[in-house]
Amino acid sequence: MILNLTGFVFHFFMGRALGPSSYGVLGALWSLLYILIVPTVTIQNTLSKFTSELKAEKEYGKIKYLTTYTLKLFTLLAVLGLIFYLLLSKYIAAFLHIPLTPVIIFGAFFVFAILLPVSRGIIQGLQWFKTLGVNMSFEGFAKLAFGVILVLFGLEVNGAALSVFLAFLFSFLITYFPLRRLSKYKSEKYSLNGLYKYFIPMFIALLVLTSFYSIDVLLVKHFFDSVIAGKYAAMSLVGKTIFFATIAISYVMFPKVSELNKQKKYTKNLLIKSLLLVLAIGVPMTFIYSLFPELVINIFFGEEYLDIANILWRFSLFILFFSLTYTVVMYNLSIDKLKSLSLLFLFALAETALIWKYHGSLLQITNILMILGGGMFIILFLISLLRKNDA
Repeated sequence: MILNLTGFVFHFFMGRALGPSSYGVLGALWSLLYILIVPTVTIQNTLSKFTSELKAEKEYGKIKYLTTYTLKLFTLLAVLGLIFYLLLSKYIAAFLHIPLTPVIIFGAFFVFAILLPVSRGIIQGLQWFKTLGVNMSFEGFAKLAFGVILVLFGLEVNGAALSVFLAFLFSFLITYFPLRRLSKYKSEKYSLNGLYKYFIPMFIALLVLTSFYSIDVLLVKHFFDSVIAGKYAAMSLVGKTIFFATIAISYVMFPKVSELNKQKKYTKNLLIKSLLLVLAIGVPMTFIYSLFPELVINIFFGEEYLDIANILWRFSLFILFFSLTYTVVMYNLSIDKLKSLSLLFLFALAETALIWKYHGSLLQITNILMILGGGMFIILFLISLLRKNDA
């Protein structure tokens, strides 16, 4: 919660300090970040699951092996990913109509964005929750502090991008100290085939989900001028507060459903309860954003962004549908029901194709998102609800 809160303060400061045009550059980069960090979320969840299972059996030697092996593996993958990103950086900048320098700086965080969730996943699986909480809070405060200082010193978007890299770098270095506690155990090799099998479907599902609420900002940056793109990015961030306010529900639901499913017990009641909780939080927020859009935009970003307030209710409704969809998807992942998830790819493809063809106005784009978001949730929910033997 502290990490998310400092993240919002970071964006609200940047929106006011940079202005709509420069914030449009940062907004596009941030949507790119959402896609690039999908592997990090998958890595942390996967390693947390396997570490906790080994901890239950007091297999600390295997945990040490898991830590060492995955750090080496993902260091290699992160370096290769960074090289690939840098090769594409020129084309990314050209597509988004933004300077090359912030794109390159933003890519510098790539290595540590891959390695940090490895450390955090092990720490989370070992249930060192205070250590994990302090580390995540430190990341949030570091990003905010570095960002404010560097922007006030005149680095503008480059300073904002550099703050992300520095926050990830120092947060990763700090995780070294608690993990030293594993050094007293003798490393014990074991098969990681189960880890890879679990990683792949979760990665694909999270990648498609993330692209679904990120690709619109990138396409708006491509098709519209920088001022309009900046205002859209600001409005998008406000709407996404609904998702970030409800995402913890799926994090709690996931292990509970997984445990019940392993015990061959009924699980759909937890899905229904989770969706009701999402609605209990998301509906009032959507209602407020719909009734008082200008007040909300003015509080978060200031008067320069007010002319985008008229579409906030449509985008908020889309994010509410997306939050419900995310919960349904995590439910299906927890019980290993993966066939229906192929629909996610079709909807993400439809979103890209429709916005690419119909982008005459931001109103047209938000209408596309709202309709697709509602359709995606209804179809996936009905499939999950009507499916037999979810146990």
